[in-house]
Parts: sequence; C-alpha cells; structure tokens
Amino acid sequence: MFDTSLAHWMGMDQAGMCVHARTCGDAVALEHTGDLYSCDHYVDPDYLLGNITQGRTLLQLVDSPRQRAFGQAKADTLPAYCRRCDVRFACNGGCPKDRFLTTEDGEHGLHYLCDGYQLFFRHVDEPMRVMRDLLLSGRDATGLRDWYAAGGAKRARNDLCSCASGRKWKECHGARITNIQRMDIASPPPDL
Repeated sequence: MFDTSLAHWMGMDQAGMCVHARTCGDAVALEHTGDLYSCDHYVDPDYLLGNITQGRTLLQLVDSPRQRAFGQAKADTLPAYCRRCDVRFACNGGCPKDRFLTTEDGEHGLHYLCDGYQLFFRHVDEPMRVMRDLLLSGRDATGLRDWYAAGGAKRARNDLCSCASGRKWKECHGARITNIQRMDIASPPPDL
C-alpha cells in the first residue's frame, strides 16, 4: 500500500496494486483450461476473453478492444463524488467489484471502503510528499526517518499524539519510542 501510494505521489498512474490503478485490465485470470478472464474478480462467462489454446495468444486477448474497454470502464464509471475527490489520484475509486454503495447525491458506484481510503491517503499525504521530494532531489527516501525524528524532537510529552488517538504523546506513540530506546540500551541485539 505504501509503495503504491508513493508511486502515485510520484505521478505514476499505473504503478503498484491494480486496486488503485487508474484503469484495470492488466491483472487477468487464466484458468487451467486455458480460459482467460478480464480479472480474477470477474471469473464469470460475461468476462471470458477467450481460450489461449484456441488460436489467440495471451497477448492478443489482453490487448483486445474488449479487454481495453473493460479496463477503461474503471475510470469512466467513477461517480461525480469520486471525480471531485482530492485523493482520487491515489485511490482511483478502488476496485470496481467493490463499488456498490450510493453517494450522498444518490449516484451509484461508490466503493464501500471510500471513507477509509480517504482517511488513509490524507494521513499519508505529508510523508509521501517528503519522500517524493527526497527522491526527486536525488536523495534516498529513508530520509523520511530524519523528518519524523525532527518533528518528534519538537513535540512535548503532554502534546496530543499525532495519530489522532486523543491521548497524550507520552502515553501513546511516544511511550513506544521510549520503550524501544530503553530496550536498545538495556539489551543490545545478539550477534547473528
């Protein structure tokens, strides 16, 4: 999920998991009989592209107009709610098989994990921008650790935790850092 997210923040439309790709159609399902289906979530007679033992190659079937139309439908059938969303570039509406909810405007086709996807992609926005900028400047994305460390150093123990739990930093994620630091000092890792 994080690699896919970073790819989208880097501007790569089709990178990573097919669920969050702009279009579908490249993750086909091949049965032992040679039958090829549009997707492993659509192994149904309506989505049978053909059989690779009957004269057409796998590449021909995947590149067929029917399969390309199947893939493009993912983008073309997004509800207006999704097309206006600020995280659509990363989410792309999720997998079409899971778009069975209705938007607040009454339009069909909203993904059932929409709220969670929005929370996740908005939550990772700032660190993804930091990693993107590090990579674009020729540096390693692991520099994100330094970014987090600098932010954590400015945080007071009684500040609210940045995870939005409502608890104080020292009682939430700050406690975990303190415990990890204690473990590092108390018992160095064994030699392997």
